[in-house]
Amino acid sequence: ASVWVYPGLAEGTLTVSDADGRTLCEFTLSGGTCFAWQKQTLTQAAGDGALTVTLPEGALEELVFADGAGRALAPTAVPDGAAALFDEQDTLPDRPSQLNSMYFDEIYHGRTGYETLHGLPIYETTHPPLGKDLIALGIALFGMNPIGWRIMGVLFGIAMVPVFYLLARRLLRRFDLTLTMTALFALDFMRYTQSRLATIDVFVVFFVLLGAYFMLWYCQVFIAGGRRGALLPAALGGMAFGLGCAAKWTGVYAGVGLAAVYFLALAARKKALAESELPESRQRPEFAADLRFAAAAGVGCYVLLPLALYVASYLPLLFEKSGGYTFSTILSAQRVMFEYHSQLKATHPFESRWYTWPLMLRPVWYYMGSRLPAGTVASIAAFGNPVVWWGGLAGVLALLGFAAAGRSRRSDVFVLLLYAAQYLPWALISRATFIYHYFAAMIFALLALGLALQRLLERRPLLGSGVCAGAVVLAAGLFAFFFPVLSGLPVSTTWAAMLKWLPGWGFYIL
Repeated sequence: ASVWVYPGLAEGTLTVSDADGRTLCEFTLSGGTCFAWQKQTLTQAAGDGALTVTLPEGALEELVFADGAGRALAPTAVPDGAAALFDEQDTLPDRPSQLNSMYFDEIYHGRTGYETLHGLPIYETTHPPLGKDLIALGIALFGMNPIGWRIMGVLFGIAMVPVFYLLARRLLRRFDLTLTMTALFALDFMRYTQSRLATIDVFVVFFVLLGAYFMLWYCQVFIAGGRRGALLPAALGGMAFGLGCAAKWTGVYAGVGLAAVYFLALAARKKALAESELPESRQRPEFAADLRFAAAAGVGCYVLLPLALYVASYLPLLFEKSGGYTFSTILSAQRVMFEYHSQLKATHPFESRWYTWPLMLRPVWYYMGSRLPAGTVASIAAFGNPVVWWGGLAGVLALLGFAAAGRSRRSDVFVLLLYAAQYLPWALISRATFIYHYFAAMIFALLALGLALQRLLERRPLLGSGVCAGAVVLAAGLFAFFFPVLSGLPVSTTWAAMLKWLPGWGFYIL
């Protein structure tokens, strides 16, 4: 009754015909169909005799003929060399879905991870390779299946939570508030959805978060004691910055904020020396030594080390069997990437402008389920937990208000600078942009909310504790309520209709 195919790196047309030469079904296979189940019903009943499957070029991983009830039919005879197409008939899914097939941009990044692992020509070259190198590692460990191409993103998404905790603990210096903000971060929709998708954004955001932690550590050590003990956090921070840039060029934005904070720490160190009990005769040589250290560490840790890590991310591509990459082509690849992103004119139905992201006016629709029972729908969309994103926006506005009133703290400046570095550059981008580009900025918006709540707890502890507890409970409730559209879980159309809070939140076709 139907034919299922699971194409690999196939390009072209696959046809199934019977012994009389009649075409029973036809599949158009392209880069958008790789590693994803495709199903078609036969246009007419098959005649007696052998069935012939023709694919002029490309790879076919699995082939299943099924009856009207969806049960796989074992072939009575298989040509030599084709047995591998029919060795997993018992794993035929009920329907193609995100659980057994690639979706959204996995067809670029997940596929490129596979090609990197096997030394094949690289399909996606519009971003640096580190994120795809990491995806390739997961495929090497677990195979070319949904677990293999997604596991590294899952692990990085999980690792974000303890790193965020460490950053919030060092910034807020209150265990109860740190726990509150970490719980909110763990309950954010985008952290969950992006870490279950084999794309590269989860990697760059992780390294941005890690780099912020090391920069805060550096600033606190350097301002208090100068160069003593500051080299380790500077080196680790430069490493995180370099890895972020090697995962995606948006990691470069973090460098603007990090540089601003780095120079402000130098000014704060000079002020701390002036206010210290150190004799004035020793303050100047002490600061001169700190200044030399800061200059050397800045160049070494935040320029040379990141550059070396960026180049090293291309090393796996030097083993491409076709010889497509050399050290000279790595250099030219940077120009090609810049030209692609600066000249891209393509549009997308779910693109959105930067000023709409904090309000979540236009989520990205990643996946829509098919072949579901009547009255049932399934989707996956990228957007944020309203408590986290709208609360984070309120936190940013509160810190700006404190700054305007002359009541800004050093921690406020740190957060606002890193937030601006991740967010404001998008105002200059003319190509299509999406709400997930706000992922990194959201982290600092949430920390801004933490700093605003810190003041509330200082002035009105009981009220502040109630707000913190209520925010976590509400965020957890919303996570459970919206979970179907974060995971692709099939739900009734009634449930789906309740999830459309704003006009742009059309996650389902009802």
